[in-house]
Amino acid sequence: MITKELKVTDIDTHREFWAQVAKEHDWYVEPFYVHVWIDENKEIVDSVSYKGLAKDIVDTY
Repeated sequence: MITKELKVTDIDTHREFWAQVAKEHDWYVEPFYVHVWIDENKEIVDSVSYKGLAKDIVDTY
């Protein structure tokens, strides 16, 4: 089985989405972090962000 590497650009796509949501609802802060979940193929399957995140988090699904 061939698995891909999780790329920063994959996480940044989710970061951009959540940053837009945060800006629209007045909770955007910098630095801005996201929490993503990946499957066995290192594909992001879900993500979330909130004002209290202190770093990016990558968990398995």
